[in-house]
Amino acid sequence: MTKLRKIEGIKVSTLVSGNMYFYRYLAQPTNILFDMYPLIFMIRKKGMLFEGINFHYIPVKYRMPLFEDMRRFFDDDEIEDDTRLRVRAFRYLILSSRKYRFAKIALHRYVQSSIRSKVLRIPATDWEKTIMQPAQRFLTGNLQVLNTKIVHRQSLLKSLQTSKPIK
Repeated sequence: MTKLRKIEGIKVSTLVSGNMYFYRYLAQPTNILFDMYPLIFMIRKKGMLFEGINFHYIPVKYRMPLFEDMRRFFDDDEIEDDTRLRVRAFRYLILSSRKYRFAKIALHRYVQSSIRSKVLRIPATDWEKTIMQPAQRFLTGNLQVLNTKIVHRQSLLKSLQTSKPIK
């Protein structure tokens, strides 16, 4: 196991949908708010771009309820090392169901060339404990550190605005 910011995982070179990953990231262009250490469930990959649900954008008290709701989309009833998220069905629900509004808010697109560290695949048996760890570091476009409470407050406000399903 390899560590990055107290998060343990298996170093990988290939990203596969349905797995959880952690890495250091520097967004380009830098005129946006971003998490320098995303913890994502990878949902989709297209060329050098990929999408993932970054749990760091979700306030801590809402992470475990979302994770529990996601369990029905895991490919095993019991979480084992090779468990993965069935992403096609889940992605559709993220975009169409209010129940998954926090997943929708936390769905972000990443550019593979902006990864600035080793990529760690989090073993499925560690997913629950890992989503609760405070490893995020939010930065503004000019690389100023932004308080996590501000980001979580913005996420809560967005979740209230996401009352209608998107078609």
